[in-house]
Amino acid sequence: MKIKILSLISLVVLIALSACAGSKPEVQPEPVPVRNPLALAHQAAADGNDAYSEKLYNEAILAFTEAIALFNEAAPTAVPTDSITLNIEKMNLNIAKSHIDLAVESASQSMYDDAIHNYEKALGIYKTITPVHVSQGELDANILGVYNNLAIVAKDAGKFEEAVGYYDQLLKLKPNDPATLNSKFFLLRDNLKDETRAYAVLIDLATATNDPAAYINLADRYAEKGNNIEAGKYYLKALELQPGADMYRRLANFYRNNNDWANANLYLEKLVETKPDNAELAKVYQMIGKNYDELKNSKKMIEYYEKSLAIDRDPQLALVLAGYYNSQKNYAKVISYATMTLIADTRNVDALMLRGLAYYNSKPKNYAAAKADLTRIQNDPKYGAQVKKILQDPKMK
Repeated sequence: MKIKILSLISLVVLIALSACAGSKPEVQPEPVPVRNPLALAHQAAADGNDAYSEKLYNEAILAFTEAIALFNEAAPTAVPTDSITLNIEKMNLNIAKSHIDLAVESASQSMYDDAIHNYEKALGIYKTITPVHVSQGELDANILGVYNNLAIVAKDAGKFEEAVGYYDQLLKLKPNDPATLNSKFFLLRDNLKDETRAYAVLIDLATATNDPAAYINLADRYAEKGNNIEAGKYYLKALELQPGADMYRRLANFYRNNNDWANANLYLEKLVETKPDNAELAKVYQMIGKNYDELKNSKKMIEYYEKSLAIDRDPQLALVLAGYYNSQKNYAKVISYATMTLIADTRNVDALMLRGLAYYNSKPKNYAAAKADLTRIQNDPKYGAQVKKILQDPKMK
């Protein structure tokens, strides 16, 4: 009987325990977080910026590319303030900039193929961007810059025809650009040794624009080459289109550099007619005088030197005139011009010698003044021996 009672109690306990177990609340699974592509896009963009600031450009490109994908995923449910299109534009610009920085790194290490690859990548991105925040002008400037860099890298890599091609692309976007045309000219002339194509570039520009600056540039290039006939022809064409002081100066210098003193003076005289300021006028008169010296026309040389000195008391030019008049035994003029030199340079031994001799040889002679000048240079290595002989003259005592 006792055993039956215990069994019954055990059964009741088991039933109670089962009831308790059945009433225990179920464990709920944790909620799955809702995917937010917009937040993820901004995080990817921030990761890209961090990588870029550390110059990890490839990592930056991957992060910015992921951000674009996430912004596109967010687009269907986005509101205007999310600025999806603007953010995608920023990411594309960042990717292009990263490729450019990679290209710069590669070029600095002479890894030209890698540099070209990355510049081309950047170029492709710029061409696909429809401006939102960035202006079309900024995009165009970026594209021009990449083409210019591609031309430089291709040239450095020895890919000269490819470089010409990049310059041609530049010229399609910016026709008749002088800097690009000059770069293309030098590439054709100096690297490809193709003078026919090189000069055709500048001739076509000058003919198409009829711009004096284009003809001057063409003339300058021929002058560098030593082809003075062609250079002179194009300088004169520029003069025809734009007469005036600048062209007169340019032509005068061109003819002087080629020892054509007469034509140089022709244009210097025309420059005088434009009434330049006194500082320039004095220099022009002096240059005309020098040209006449080359032409062995002493009379005209002196005329223009004296015109120059009447404006600007140049001590060196005054010394030249003192020397000339000494050869002509015009001692009064020697004294005048040597004194002009000595006012500026009291120790000028050439001026002291010339003036001392002029005092000694003039009529009437001025022995005291001669002695004063010559004594100062009696130990000069150039004039000392001659001076000491003169000072032995009893009249110089």
